Amino acid sequence: MAASQQLPDISRRAQWSVSTSKQGFGAAQLCDGSAETFWQSDGRQPHSISIQFASRQQIHRLSLYMDIDRDESYTPCKVRILSGTSERDMQLIQAADFAAEPRGWVDFALGDDDGPLMAHFIRVELPLNYDNGRDVRVRQARVLGPPPSAERFRAERILPFTTPEFYMYDSLR
Repeated sequence: MAASQQLPDISRRAQWSVSTSKQGFGAAQLCDGSAETFWQSDGRQPHSISIQFASRQQIHRLSLYMDIDRDESYTPCKVRILSGTSERDMQLIQAADFAAEPRGWVDFALGDDDGPLMAHFIRVELPLNYDNGRDVRVRQARVLGPPPSAERFRAERILPFTTPEFYMYDSLR
């Protein structure tokens, strides 16, 4: 992918929910565009963020904004990303232990050689924090779709049809 291509932010297309939260620090703060606000969990680990789309989406990347300097033991050090068509059929897509303490955006590429991840549902699990912290803080989250050229390439390579009606049948769920 060329560095000049921007990935579209498709976060607003989704319904966001969290496993638990302190009052005033919920799912709405994850996508409000400010690194000064944050989601803070309130309960037992693992904590999670659920992202549900009304229709299947092409997902290229998931990004989380975390800051060890401001949040210390509230900062997760391990992330698991699961995906599927619903909560009942999720599969592990990626698991990561942070080699370096997160300070800013941490990107998780969710596509592969065949193209972006196609999903209705994503769950981000945060099972462990630095310094054995109990609750989690994530300052921002976003889901990025593929660049427009990748969508066009996928359509031309797999199926020669371009109508929305045909895309309804381009794969089985």
